Amino acid sequence: MPLLLPLRIDDDLYPFQRSGVAWLLLHQRAILADDMGLGKTIQVIAALRRLYRYGQINSCLVIVPGTLLANWLSECDKWAPELVAQRLEFANKTFTPAKWRSAVARAHILLATYDDLRGLWDDITEQPPDIIIADEAHRLRKAESQVNQAIRRVTSPWFWALSGTPVERHPEDLACMLSLLYPTRFAVDDHRLGIETLRARVRPHLLRRTKETVLPELPPVEESDEPLELHPEQRLAYDKEVSTFLNKVRSSHLSLFNRLRSICDLHEPSGASSKLDRIADIIANAAEGDCKSVVFSYTIEPLRALMARLRAQPDKSAELLIGAMAPEQRNQAIRRFKTDPACQALLASMRVGAEGLTLTEANVVIFVNRWWNPSTNAQAVDRVVRIGQRKPVTVHYLTCMNTVEDRLQPMLDRKKMTFDQLVEALRHQPELAEQLLED
Repeated sequence: MPLLLPLRIDDDLYPFQRSGVAWLLLHQRAILADDMGLGKTIQVIAALRRLYRYGQINSCLVIVPGTLLANWLSECDKWAPELVAQRLEFANKTFTPAKWRSAVARAHILLATYDDLRGLWDDITEQPPDIIIADEAHRLRKAESQVNQAIRRVTSPWFWALSGTPVERHPEDLACMLSLLYPTRFAVDDHRLGIETLRARVRPHLLRRTKETVLPELPPVEESDEPLELHPEQRLAYDKEVSTFLNKVRSSHLSLFNRLRSICDLHEPSGASSKLDRIADIIANAAEGDCKSVVFSYTIEPLRALMARLRAQPDKSAELLIGAMAPEQRNQAIRRFKTDPACQALLASMRVGAEGLTLTEANVVIFVNRWWNPSTNAQAVDRVVRIGQRKPVTVHYLTCMNTVEDRLQPMLDRKKMTFDQLVEALRHQPELAEQLLED
């Protein structure tokens, strides 16, 4: 693939992003763990331009979640117009070494999804890409998973892992990611050495900056924990589930927990929901102030019920964003939310909406429920709190009192403490930018 090299590379980047590019170029195998919303994708693309410009690589494979393929193609076109970026095509779910060589000859940046890994790696081992980039790399946190085992089978000289949440559940997440960088130097079991030792081992290989340190000009974020009482229909259903569990057939505790959380969101037979009542009010109040809202839920039923409520009112307009939608449907929903002033809210599942999107058109974030990991919840918020946001942001967390929901918070607090001890303690101060740029 011939490359029309620019005479000079002059990216319109923030100073901290330029230092991030410099750091990547100095580290062949590394974890870019910048806070969500600081442009990790842009920094990587800018670094790739320079690697090609200096003749250090001839091929690149980017592994991304399926929902981010379109975003990566768009960003490559915007930030590296001289590079050809293409999605790897898997006709009939098959791939061959010859197809891989052909793809490498046609494009500089090849994109595949994590689901593609199972059928890809055996066909590229003879001619591995010069660099592999794993976006949202926390998806590789389980050493025994098929995607983790697959990516270990190909040894490329360069490997960059991108994740704003390298620790989601346990220090083992970070130890596993570090072992992907250097399998002969680090092991997944390194987390057993303790947090301080693991932090010392990962420090040279991980770059972490937060919005507070590099973008103090971002508007303020106000977080509001709102306690709610269950609707009478919800309370009856909730108490009945607990009574049945205690007095009759004992099902698993996890199954009961999930049923109780579901009732807290919505009593499906009657449609009663104190949360949806409150969310509808928040959306309406925000719209009166010319503000848009994003509503997140890890379950789909509350989003569908809320959508039906909003559609029943002629002056309300919203878009739904869930995994069951085709890619073009998702893109259309996002475009309408961004561009149509009449579209007041985007109702998004955590699985689809919490990664890779930029939703700075909104400045109100509402959680129907929260995921087990505070990092995932933070990722969702940072779809709105990121570069390009110009309005103060309000985040509403809704919790039904005297239920399993208000007992979940201590667990979330413990997990956040682990993240802070391991990852936030590694964050670099702004003066690092000057040092890297000098290097």
